[in-house]
Amino acid sequence: MKINLRHIHTRLRALTLRQSILCLLIFHFIFLSNAIIAQRLSLKQQLIVEKTLEPILNAESGKHELHMGKGAFIQIGQDTILSIHGLRYLFKITGDTAIRLDKSIFHGSNFWRYLFEYNGQIFSMGGYGQFVTNNNLESFNFDSKEWYLIKTTGQKPAYIKGCVIRQKEQLYLFCNTLSGNGIEGDVCDPFFYQLDLPSMQWKKYPVIQRELQNFQTQIVLYSTDYIVVLDDRNAMLIQPKSMEFIQVTQEELGIRKSYLNISVDGNSLYFSNDIHHPINENLPGVDLLHFWNTHKSKAVKFNLNPSYLERYPKEIFVAVICGIIALVTGLFFFFRHRIKNKKQTPLLKKIVKHASKTLSTEELDQILGIEHMELESRKAKRHRILAQIEVASPGLIQRIKDESDKRRFVYFVSPD
Repeated sequence: MKINLRHIHTRLRALTLRQSILCLLIFHFIFLSNAIIAQRLSLKQQLIVEKTLEPILNAESGKHELHMGKGAFIQIGQDTILSIHGLRYLFKITGDTAIRLDKSIFHGSNFWRYLFEYNGQIFSMGGYGQFVTNNNLESFNFDSKEWYLIKTTGQKPAYIKGCVIRQKEQLYLFCNTLSGNGIEGDVCDPFFYQLDLPSMQWKKYPVIQRELQNFQTQIVLYSTDYIVVLDDRNAMLIQPKSMEFIQVTQEELGIRKSYLNISVDGNSLYFSNDIHHPINENLPGVDLLHFWNTHKSKAVKFNLNPSYLERYPKEIFVAVICGIIALVTGLFFFFRHRIKNKKQTPLLKKIVKHASKTLSTEELDQILGIEHMELESRKAKRHRILAQIEVASPGLIQRIKDESDKRRFVYFVSPD
């Protein structure tokens, strides 16, 4: 019997190819489908969550947005966890069901919090509710099924409601805003904050980029690859991977004042007037990837580690001006002294030897070399010489009343 080795080799190659395709399909089904579900709820899952909340929140159950995109989901191993925006309620998303994990009561005090995972734990940071913008860092305990406060150290912000960019084990918080509760104006925090997750330590430094100053954050939305930050009129589109941002008006981004609700799915924003709309409805929206590519020329790089000069420009400017003034003043007196010394004639040098000494008229006449002259001639000569000395070295000889005899004058030599 003849064996066709080439035929067998071809069949083995075909079998290996089919196995590779099958493995890719399995990988796609397990991991890629997980990535898709980690951005949204199915209609059945949404109904389960709403039915779970209804007896707990009553009329409030219909007021909470469930389509918050990446900002509402956490992936821990193979588990996808939903944390409802503002409420601290947790659901495990399995298949087409949603199973509640927590035992929390209604809090309603961490809207626009930042949700993240670290070392297999779920954390919630900051948020607004019950007229308070808090600065809490909380972690969920799977054993007790409750949230607990986590202690941090360092220069912790007094309130946390802003945009957070994660870079591995570092969180960067900026555009941080304290709500005025509609009574007072919102307050912008003029600092960047960095939270080091291994040590749970904060540090802060000034915001130096003009575009980020006085940005009063109202809404922060996290899509798959982008972050959208909104104030009352403007929008900031951020790409965390490249650490760049584009600032435009909300109208330029496609957001109209008539829209009452913004939902997130993947890298898209959807607009409606109903927070419980199915995500697959034919809604107006914005493709953030397309918008970024179209406006990429406007992108600005974040400066998260400014130099000392960039951090303290005013202080350095004042120090430089003071240094220049001190240098100019020192040079002035130095050259004045040198010029003064150059102008000194033998007579002036002779007079300077008597510095800080009071001279009588007779002693001065002797120094001036006019003591042999007649009284009137000596008086006239003294007057002319003193006038010339005053021009050459102002203030060198000062005429003052003699304390012992007010009818007479004495002369005080002062080189300064």
